[in-house]
Amino acid sequence: MSRRERPLIAAFCLIPLAFMAAVMIAPALGGVAKSFDANGPSFSNYREIFRDPMFLRALLNNLVVPAGSLVIEFAAGLGLALFLTSSSRPSAIVEAAAIFPFAIPEIVLLTLARFIFAPRGYLNGALVIAGASPMHWIEPNHTLKYLTVMMVDAWHVTPVVMLILMAGIATIPNELYEAARLDGAGRWATFRYVTLPMLMPALIAALVLRGVDALRIFATTLVLTGAEGVPVLSTYAYQLWSDAQEPNQAMAASVILALLVTTIGAAGFIIGRQRTPIPVAS
Repeated sequence: MSRRERPLIAAFCLIPLAFMAAVMIAPALGGVAKSFDANGPSFSNYREIFRDPMFLRALLNNLVVPAGSLVIEFAAGLGLALFLTSSSRPSAIVEAAAIFPFAIPEIVLLTLARFIFAPRGYLNGALVIAGASPMHWIEPNHTLKYLTVMMVDAWHVTPVVMLILMAGIATIPNELYEAARLDGAGRWATFRYVTLPMLMPALIAALVLRGVDALRIFATTLVLTGAEGVPVLSTYAYQLWSDAQEPNQAMAASVILALLVTTIGAAGFIIGRQRTPIPVAS
């Protein structure tokens, strides 16, 4: 590296770092500072929110709802990926329909879901026409609202999981399937002993990616059930900031959410690296 190149390389490194510090690190540190009292370092805001039963509900929901959503979208995403990569390849219309929910803007999809699952919405109307009783899909006093939120959240992002798994399936050598057929393995045995082990890196990558993203759930619960229907940490902080006019407590809840996302994301990344070692060329 020549002396003339060093200032240019330093500039290319320092400018992105300065931009990141200006738009990400500085606001984050400001938020952490705001979560403490203005008169000096104190954990009073944290003590106040931990005494609030709504915060404890939001913290629990922030773990349960994303976990349920992940189960639904991974089951659906894996099934769609296997179907779309099967030998009897479906038409392009089926592939487009599988990807279409992710292409819809989130607020549009959630508004549509609100019309579907409302007490007098399309789904209950169809149930009444069929002679069944209407269901309490998103009503505050019924536990069915949790399943509804999980299904709608999974509906929007299942195509992401599906595409990651389809890419993983495409990397599996056909020779392994041919060897399994020669050994007399059926579909289930082939899936269990060939597809699933070879697909594990893609599964872990999708799980880490979607797991971190699912913890940041906000609009789905807010649009479908309101801030107090299925509270999560993001809607709880939003309510403290906008309705209760408690910005310091809102930032304390946001810091806890950030710590939760960072901790689980880092743990998932470490576990993923351990389970999918990088191949070393001989």
